[in-house]
Amino acid sequence: MKVLIVHPHMSFYGGAETVVINLAKELKKLDVESSVATLSISEEVASLCEGLDIITPERRYPLVLRNRSFAAGIKRLINEVNGLRRLVNAFGKNYDVINIHNFPATWAAAFTGFKNIVWMCNEPPDMWNKEGSSILLKVIREVGYHIDRFIVRRTVQRLCVADELNGERMGGRYGMDFDIISYGIEYDLFSEGDGRGIIEKYGLQDKFIITQVGTITPQKNQMESVKAVKELKNEVPNIILLLVGPGNNDYETNIRNYIRENKLDNHVFFMGHLSKNEIADIYCVSNVALFPVKTQGGWLAPFEAMCTLVPVVVSETMGAASIIKKEGLGNVTCNYAGAIFNIYTNGDLYKKCAMKAKEWVKENLTWTNFAKRKLRIFEDVIKNRGGNR
Repeated sequence: MKVLIVHPHMSFYGGAETVVINLAKELKKLDVESSVATLSISEEVASLCEGLDIITPERRYPLVLRNRSFAAGIKRLINEVNGLRRLVNAFGKNYDVINIHNFPATWAAAFTGFKNIVWMCNEPPDMWNKEGSSILLKVIREVGYHIDRFIVRRTVQRLCVADELNGERMGGRYGMDFDIISYGIEYDLFSEGDGRGIIEKYGLQDKFIITQVGTITPQKNQMESVKAVKELKNEVPNIILLLVGPGNNDYETNIRNYIRENKLDNHVFFMGHLSKNEIADIYCVSNVALFPVKTQGGWLAPFEAMCTLVPVVVSETMGAASIIKKEGLGNVTCNYAGAIFNIYTNGDLYKKCAMKAKEWVKENLTWTNFAKRKLRIFEDVIKNRGGNR
């Protein structure tokens, strides 16, 4: 069997890129030939893809985290769809299955004539990720959702999600059945984190440390983490929040303005993009890992944090919440300040929960299991639909 994995960008080693790389590596161990088609790849990510076949276009497509305007966003979307579609058309005929990942890979695979298309829906697609959109933009977004539904229903043969919550969302949005395949976690990397040098490097002595990892976006909802710190700064005088992840967008500017207006400069710090090893080290010295994510992305992060024995607090709306709540692995709530204060005052109790969570992740969330379940779906699609044309 040959599998073509399609993902828009591999420009930094985020959650979706972690999924793509580990899936390709595990398929290789299972004697399944696979390639990754993407519009861009950074040197950092390329260094992690040794032994993998990466297909990129001759023309460079840089990753854009912030669109200057709605028109610029539409232009970028069209360019990315066309760029990915050219890759799928050029190389897809050599593969038995096309495994698409993040939007707009779904649109790029549409109407190409390929039959065996499996979508790993890592996050719900959002047509316009911006706070305070005008009525016109909201109307356009709604139209975009209907176009997206039309395209996906005529393109995708199997829809895969990581948890029941996202399954219900995506199944409802597209009117499709779904397969739940929980991701693996890089347990060895995170469980071997060592925070001894981090405290001195960043001056974290005698601090109660809250860490949130993820791209600075409205969906990751870092503003709620900052508001929780504001609410607690008098009750927990040594509290600090570390925001780890790339940003430099309007949303980050709004957060920085809020921090300045509320005199939180000594309590909130932007760490920028860090390597996975550095993140593991920071988790090791953190008292709480906080994820007030709305509905999009961030699935891996709380489980990665669990590998370092840090208590985890997640929103009720993020995809990982259903598993965390079911298995009793952390605090699922939208009262972030209250949850943090409980951990501050009952640290030993939450450390016991963290120990249970670490063992659960080690036993249940492996990339080998993830790849084997994906392979069974690929085989089922081929059996039921035959060749890819």
